[in-house]
Amino acid sequence: MKQLRQTNQRCKLLKQAFPIAFGLLAICFSPLNELSAFPVKEESVPERMRSFSKEIISAYERRDTKTLKSFYAKQSGALFFWERKMTYSWDQIDRTIDALVSAVAKLKLTTSEFRSGGSGNHGWFAATFHAERVTPEGKEFSSDGRWTVIAEKVEGQWLIVHEHTSFPLREPSSD
Repeated sequence: MKQLRQTNQRCKLLKQAFPIAFGLLAICFSPLNELSAFPVKEESVPERMRSFSKEIISAYERRDTKTLKSFYAKQSGALFFWERKMTYSWDQIDRTIDALVSAVAKLKLTTSEFRSGGSGNHGWFAATFHAERVTPEGKEFSSDGRWTVIAEKVEGQWLIVHEHTSFPLREPSSD
């Protein structure tokens, strides 16, 4: 009889605990974005532009043309300025990226004077940069320039819709 009473008490406890355990399991396995207690903070557009610039620089330094090309909007009428060359079409952009990357065996880019802004689906950044390059033949050289990007968020991905890179003329020597 004592065993029967203990078994009944255990059954009662299990019946009471089951809804609580089921509720906890449901909470644990629900998608995180549905839990209002854990809000996901998105980067602001200026912060995202800083991150985007670092992704672009990293792809250049790795000489990763596939990734670089994925950063550009493939739109008609695009306008890009690279190293004193104006580029209008995606075919030109594609060839220019290949040419820029194949002209260096090693590249190190450092930005300074970085500024960024934007809102919604539009952002921009501007920076000065220093480039240390080694050609495939082993020749080393460096240059300083300015870089401006205007980006648009398209289907959840930031894409470059306009870019301007320029290299200031060197000061004449006073010799």
